[in-house]
Amino acid sequence: MPLALLFFQNNDRAAIYVIFITAVWPIIINTAMGVQQIPSDYKNVARVLQLSLPEYVLSILVPATVPYVFSGLRIGIGLSWLAIVAAEMLKADGGIGFFIWDAYNAGNDNSTSQIILAILVVGLVGLLLDKIVAWVGRLVAPGEQR
Repeated sequence: MPLALLFFQNNDRAAIYVIFITAVWPIIINTAMGVQQIPSDYKNVARVLQLSLPEYVLSILVPATVPYVFSGLRIGIGLSWLAIVAAEMLKADGGIGFFIWDAYNAGNDNSTSQIILAILVVGLVGLLLDKIVAWVGRLVAPGEQR
């Protein structure tokens, strides 16, 4: 994050970069694991049926990896949410992270309750984002366990 803030003087670009770099790795790793976990029987059936690459991707690869992709999306959105809050604490003029940091620096009697309230809001928003992605995942792959 400090390097992103250094390289991108524009706060918006730095925030987008941090969000991207935080979210992309869990998605890529989980997708790769999903590809590795495709049963060999599926691959053998694809060879016997002589499926073309597009047919293999649409009929076998995508349906088998969708649950893994959505697991990565859930992890990625949670980490991105935390990165956004942290980035706002470092270099922002607004947002929930800025609010927490500003209340912490104020140090008055009211600041502790403001910080606790903001932390609860961060947690509830993170939970809501996770539930939304899980719901979309159930719509896309209804028979899969999460």
